[in-house]
Amino acid sequence: MSFVDTVQMLELRTKKAAGLIAMLRKEKAELQERFDLVNTHNAELEEYVEKFTTSNKLIEDSIANAMENLATIEGLDDIPLMDDAALELEAAEGFSVGDSNGSDEIDLDILLDESPSL
Repeated sequence: MSFVDTVQMLELRTKKAAGLIAMLRKEKAELQERFDLVNTHNAELEEYVEKFTTSNKLIEDSIANAMENLATIEGLDDIPLMDDAALELEAAEGFSVGDSNGSDEIDLDILLDESPSL
């Protein structure tokens, strides 16, 4: 191989290397953009989680306060309920303690018929 051939091959390899470096820089810039976007999204999600946790704590505190207020009302448990409300309350009580009627299926038509209209 002559000196001229060696120089031409070196020039060709240099051009290939420069092209590869340019391609890698472009890919790095694209990846950096995606990384920045993910970081921004992550920060938004962290803020959302913090707000949700705060809201959840406020709701829990409000429910606890309401339960304490209800507990101070004497004779509240002695007030009879209307028949439908008593059945619903009994079903809710059974559901909350783990009793069930054995069926996991819900008839949406009946549920929609029994729901109050909005």
